[in-house]
Amino acid sequence: MIEQWEQRLQALLADYKHRLAYGNLRAQRFDWLGDGQVVNFALVYEVPGGSTSQINVEYHRADGAFRLMHEDTAEERLSCDGGEILEALAESIKRIPERRLRRLREDIERWFGEGKTSHDIFLEINKLLQTDFKGGSLTHLELKAGIAYVLELGKQQVAG
Repeated sequence: MIEQWEQRLQALLADYKHRLAYGNLRAQRFDWLGDGQVVNFALVYEVPGGSTSQINVEYHRADGAFRLMHEDTAEERLSCDGGEILEALAESIKRIPERRLRRLREDIERWFGEGKTSHDIFLEINKLLQTDFKGGSLTHLELKAGIAYVLELGKQQVAG
């Protein structure tokens, strides 16, 4: 049962794996409690700067139930329907670019809050572009949005 579900998971991930816009998304399976009574699937991705985030799905052989922790609300989704869990995962994966952009904006706000100038922040963004940590870098769309956000916040600071 879980092997077929894992194949469906891999098919779902095929369009997103290792793509920068999805934080170099990858998956790993872990069998827990000796004989694999619990199977954990960890979907790991990075946000700009290199911090990792993770989406976890557990499968409990004893009751045939899947448990998915919702990333944004920390609510657990429980279902014996593997297809339902895959649909929820697909939705969560589609939101990774949004989460990455939110993190970049938070970093820009923090940098301004630390008293950095726009020039200093552009240097920070440049560092993100040059990082060797693949998923921690920026896409061209994130770069464009980040620059626009720096300019917007910079104008607000001058006006305020």
